[in-house]
Amino acid sequence: MILIYCPNLTPRKQYIFKHIFRRLMKVEYEITGELNVFVGHEGVKFSYGTKPLGEETFIWSQGLLDEHGIDNYDIEVIPWGELPAFFPSPERSDVPFDIFAAAFYLITRYEEYLPQVKDDYGRYSPYESTAFKNNFLKLPLIDLWVQKLAVQLLGEPLSTLSRKRTVNKLIAVEVATFSKYKKRGVVINTTAFVRHLRKLQLNRAWSQLKTLFNVEEDPYDNCDKILELYKQYRGTRVRSKKQHLDLLFFFHLGDYNDQNTGVTYKSKSYLEAIKHIADYVRIGLRFSSNTSQKDVYKEEKRFEELLKRPLHYTMAAHSKIAMPGHYKLLVDTKTMEDYSMGYVNEPGLRASTSFPFYFYDLDYEVQTPLLIHPYAIHYNSISLKMLNGQQQVLQEIMDNVKEVGGNFIAQYYYEHFDRDIKSHAFGVLESIINE
Repeated sequence: MILIYCPNLTPRKQYIFKHIFRRLMKVEYEITGELNVFVGHEGVKFSYGTKPLGEETFIWSQGLLDEHGIDNYDIEVIPWGELPAFFPSPERSDVPFDIFAAAFYLITRYEEYLPQVKDDYGRYSPYESTAFKNNFLKLPLIDLWVQKLAVQLLGEPLSTLSRKRTVNKLIAVEVATFSKYKKRGVVINTTAFVRHLRKLQLNRAWSQLKTLFNVEEDPYDNCDKILELYKQYRGTRVRSKKQHLDLLFFFHLGDYNDQNTGVTYKSKSYLEAIKHIADYVRIGLRFSSNTSQKDVYKEEKRFEELLKRPLHYTMAAHSKIAMPGHYKLLVDTKTMEDYSMGYVNEPGLRASTSFPFYFYDLDYEVQTPLLIHPYAIHYNSISLKMLNGQQQVLQEIMDNVKEVGGNFIAQYYYEHFDRDIKSHAFGVLESIINE
């Protein structure tokens, strides 16, 4: 058991201590503000504050965890051995920076509450992030920090933060529309056909006509191929304690409008296809673009009524989670797990961790019951690279996650598997499955 001396205990400290010690290290800990209790403790202990009490293990507190609200910090990155770190200690500290404040800053997406430049979808740009600017976006930096802290405090590495731990891999597929041409309506098909002709994409125009006249399958009709790869893995792999693979589909069931032009949820064939997939893998709900609180409740209810099952897994369309907006919409619903934490257009870990964590609302200074599963890479972020380049980025991030025994989640758009385009989506998918 680890004893922490911390006379001024705040909700921020409670949140990050619980996440680091209980969820990541999986060790028991207690916090005390009583000096005699701390001095009398004979086990592992450290003090956390602005000054050490004596010669004990001491970690300096920068002050972020004692504050309320948001402030704009200048981030100064220093080395902690081979790892980058920030909020450096100005005086004696057995860890040369405030590891708890830095981890809190990253995992709560503190910087995303500040004024920012957004991309075309209205999302926070990865290029504005501390992680990208300081070249650690591809690292599960919090997990690596905690791994190193555990060795420093306990004298040995923890199996919960090493290669000894089972590596959980998840492939998540966001389905905005289940077909490219079929059941898409006259306007959308006419627009697509004219676009093909203007760009002299005659093969695609011909493919569209054959699809609409039921001569061949829709170019998006690839769910069975994806499922077959997954079933082959489940059926032939050697039962290993070193990894576990899951597949999760997120389906759009929102109203049809200018922003959401997929197949309508009223389509019987669409619902039958969803139920077919649900026989083999987990399914969740992909919320509509620019959804409101009313839309969230409506689409959640629609999922449960149409598919006759409770909703457990959700994601925002195109990972649009301008902090803290989208997550606040989910807190009051029955939704307990969300998979939107990541960057669509840049590979890496948006919250600098590969482990799930609970959403902390900085506006109300409270931990919520919403569990966030951060993804490590979106195929969209590497889709324009050659296959070797895609494999290289994938392997780099996967190796970093394996180093801490974390969870490797890869996101796809369903249209990445479009048979009309030259894509390495299936090749990369097989690499993830067989790695």
